[in-house]
Amino acid sequence: MFVSEDAHYSNMRPGICLGIGMNNVVAIKSDKNGRMCLMDLRSRIEEAVEKGRKPFLVVATAGTTVLGAFDPIEEISEICEEFKCWLHVDAAWGGAALISERHKSLLKGVEKADSVTWNPHKLMGVILQCSALLVKHKV
Repeated sequence: MFVSEDAHYSNMRPGICLGIGMNNVVAIKSDKNGRMCLMDLRSRIEEAVEKGRKPFLVVATAGTTVLGAFDPIEEISEICEEFKCWLHVDAAWGGAALISERHKSLLKGVEKADSVTWNPHKLMGVILQCSALLVKHKV
């Protein structure tokens, strides 16, 4: 599992919940603007494959907690497709940008994600805690 070093701390929980261990949650470097580094992502996935491990998930962030950075989702989706990894977009904070004509380009490529989380109570003025998990594939 691969996730930006600037992603929300909750992205470490799947290592515990899935039973893969924290050592299998790989932190990917961020650039000076807080966006996931594509070269480091590719390098770390290739390194895992060389070690006989099975990369299965990349978490892209749409709106990091500290900087509000948006990972390059479209480019990440291409890497995921190449290595047959599930792409999850954590749009808990930044998902509301999709309804803005001015800012929706920040989530370019989100339609290629296998799953997306969004918390409408963040940035939309919803007064109650509200979360959504959108999944592309039928169960």
